Amino acid sequence: MDVVGGLRSGQRFLADARSRDLSALSSEQLAAEVAAVQALRREADALHLALVAAADRSDAHRATDAASLTALVATESGVTRRDAAKEIRLAHRIEAAPRVREALAEPGMSTTKAAIVTDALDTLPTGLTVEQRDLVEADMVAAARVMTADQLRRKARRAIEVVDVERADRIENDQLTRDEAAQRQQREFWIGRPDETTGLVPFGGRTDAVTADMLRAVVESKTSPRATTDENARLRPQEKAGEAFAEIVRHLPRDGYGNHGGVAATLVVTVDEQTLRGQTDRAGVTEHGTPVSAGQLRKLACNAGILPVVMNGPSQVLDEGRAKRHHTAAQRIALAQRDQGCAFPDCDRPPGWTEAHHVIPWSHGGPTDLTSGVLLCSHHHHRVHDAHIAIRFGDDGLPEFRLRDQWRRKHRYRPLAA
Repeated sequence: MDVVGGLRSGQRFLADARSRDLSALSSEQLAAEVAAVQALRREADALHLALVAAADRSDAHRATDAASLTALVATESGVTRRDAAKEIRLAHRIEAAPRVREALAEPGMSTTKAAIVTDALDTLPTGLTVEQRDLVEADMVAAARVMTADQLRRKARRAIEVVDVERADRIENDQLTRDEAAQRQQREFWIGRPDETTGLVPFGGRTDAVTADMLRAVVESKTSPRATTDENARLRPQEKAGEAFAEIVRHLPRDGYGNHGGVAATLVVTVDEQTLRGQTDRAGVTEHGTPVSAGQLRKLACNAGILPVVMNGPSQVLDEGRAKRHHTAAQRIALAQRDQGCAFPDCDRPPGWTEAHHVIPWSHGGPTDLTSGVLLCSHHHHRVHDAHIAIRFGDDGLPEFRLRDQWRRKHRYRPLAA
């Protein structure tokens, strides 16, 4: 069957599927249908980009009334010319990246991830060998299959780390230093006048990512499910956040300004000891995944704006054994650094929304330590208990879950330097 015939067959299949009463399908059937259609979509996207690249090389738009291939793609896809031009550029970049091209139709892949990987390949430092570039491409494609797009973007900043960790450190830290300087110049805040009817005052602005993480850490501590009270249980998430922000502002210390006292949320940042001592310049990362340059890390550490989790340095005793049933604050911080939020596969809940779960129940003799603890959001905590989902720890100490007869884990990007 030719390409056009195959596409028409696929169109008939999709048309038949759309005509059904989807409300009559069970949850299992709906999940299976979603997965099947996503597979078709990946195949169609891969074919579409291959056709676009071939059409551009042969000036295929001349066989139509379109003035250019960009105009043709924009019309047929229903997108702007700018987006159509990006699509054409991506098609050519994928052609030059054989591993990306081969993987594009595989589970977990998407055109968004393909763009992230090819962008990273286009910005690799000069001087790399063909073998090194191939290693980088293979590493990024393997990560793209299992990571979210946001996680993959973080990894893309250090794409070269698979062949040169130290060079990746320098490149990332230099870029972060430039980004942070630009962010400082673009921070702004505005506050309006009270509305005559409601008395509410609008305000807004923008700030750098690290300061935003500090504010987020405090707000989430007051809006997470664990902090929900009977009084605010019925509030919408935005209303809870508004209430939390008001409480934060009302409890700011009156005498904390002008003397370097300041106010800073307790933001957990992973940093190696040599960076904190000024012996090397390696970027750190906040619990929310925001990378931080070495210079800003040292400044924040000086005014207690962060709680540094120092790698290779002295730490608190984290093994409480059977002495306590609940994990201590120090243990929760350590679990947050390891699990980086809910550890259940594909969950994106942050550390502040999680509960420490005993893999071996405390009531059955399980210890309260890191080797038996895992962070789970309320939803997945209940699911693990209700479905009796088995949990184990891999050779690298990360938790894995037994789901449909397969051991799965949450894939999060962790720099090789860590």
